[in-house]
Amino acid sequence: MRKLIRQYAKDLTSGRLASGYEHSYRVYKLARKIGEGIEYDDEILHAACFLHDVEMAVGHPKSSAEKARIILNETGFAPNKILKVYGAIINHMPGGKPPENAEGKLLYDANLLESIGAIGFSRLSIGAFYWHHVKTMEEVLTNLKQWSSYSDSFCFEQSRVLAESKRKFLKTAIKQFEEELNF
Repeated sequence: MRKLIRQYAKDLTSGRLASGYEHSYRVYKLARKIGEGIEYDDEILHAACFLHDVEMAVGHPKSSAEKARIILNETGFAPNKILKVYGAIINHMPGGKPPENAEGKLLYDANLLESIGAIGFSRLSIGAFYWHHVKTMEEVLTNLKQWSSYSDSFCFEQSRVLAESKRKFLKTAIKQFEEELNF
């Protein structure tokens, strides 16, 4: 079943640089690292991580959660677990309702970690154009600052520890970005 879920993720995110399969894979690895010593259902976490960005239109948490529900029903995933995957995906973005279960919190923190640091800087810069249709570098900078501010909202202490060097990098990159824009 895991292989089938990963294949759906690959097929549905093919060609996406900032929110494709590689992103989902890194999110899953980060979530497992954060989750060391925490009780969670890895089957739910795996499905949530690989399917959280299968749709990237406006309101993508809801549309991705709906698509995940369809996929998981097709794969024979346990119905009671589908609801937990749905809840994790629908609440994986900062600024919304906080995740309720361990798997949702792990996905939230891992996705946020993936959005800061060097990879995060690249993802958010690319994403500003593709996801938010920004037109200026100032708007890219605003998007970077907004995501940087979210790094205070981690659910787990382990996430804060893992975020330290990533936050420093992003802070330095944002400062440099500002200096170059104001040159």
